[in-house]
Amino acid sequence: MELYDFEVLCGDEIIAAERGVPLYSPRAAWPRIFKLVKSVNSPACRIRVKERGETIILVGASAALLYADYDFSEAA
Repeated sequence: MELYDFEVLCGDEIIAAERGVPLYSPRAAWPRIFKLVKSVNSPACRIRVKERGETIILVGASAALLYADYDFSEAA
């Protein structure tokens, strides 16, 4: 299990963050990304997920909402 940091970015500013979230794989980050996007309510923001200080996911809020119902467990 790895620890991941989730950040909500508007421009270059971090407006919300969740640090040290334990997940079994990066795929498990998507439900939390969708939850963050819905809570921010700003299509211009982006969600950044970091593992060990490195960005592994960077997605715009509008793009993330397009996949909110996608089953990532079947993607390979």
